[in-house]
Amino acid sequence: MTVLLFISTIIIFLTVDYFIRRNKSVATVAPPIIRKAIPFRTPAGIFFTKSHTWLSLFPSGKVQLGVDDFVSRMFNTPSITLLKNDREQVLRGEAILKMREGKNEITVRSPINGTVEHVNTQLATHPQLMNENLFSEGWAYTITPAKTDDLRSFFLGSETRTWLRDETGKLRDFFAHMTSSPEFAPIMMQDGGLPANGVMNSLNPEQCRNFENQFLNVE
Repeated sequence: MTVLLFISTIIIFLTVDYFIRRNKSVATVAPPIIRKAIPFRTPAGIFFTKSHTWLSLFPSGKVQLGVDDFVSRMFNTPSITLLKNDREQVLRGEAILKMREGKNEITVRSPINGTVEHVNTQLATHPQLMNENLFSEGWAYTITPAKTDDLRSFFLGSETRTWLRDETGKLRDFFAHMTSSPEFAPIMMQDGGLPANGVMNSLNPEQCRNFENQFLNVE
């Protein structure tokens, strides 16, 4: 009888210990991390153009020009080459900036005619400024436009957001028709369909040129 009582006690203690450990294990399981897509930055008062540049107009009539999120998200850690110098003339459609990562490179073109007043050399040495402080320190040039009236043809406010939604749809189609390879499956983030960072690494140079022709023209 004593032996049976002893064995029963051990079984009870083992059973209680099992459930205590099981509950602790369940309690310490971390919930899955859900990554949300960060919307494109489109602050009020900033003009956006079909060449995926942005323009901030000063009271003096000068503008600061930079590259928008749509393009900068195509890369992870690109090298940036600024192609114009202070006091140089720039023409609409002229190459003003190159972004390169690995084997791929794209050229960004000016949306306006004007005179370059200042080049932001910090952008070439610290390209992360595009992600960290795009509209304060991530600009590429200060330019005096030949005609400030040209800015009226660019996107502003809700027009910008509508245009970027259309561009994102075009980008999904671009990748969908380009290849059926499985490595392109994660290119578009599920939440909102925004592009995942670094998608240029998935392209070859010819596909990269096709992207440039479809998305970076001033027309």
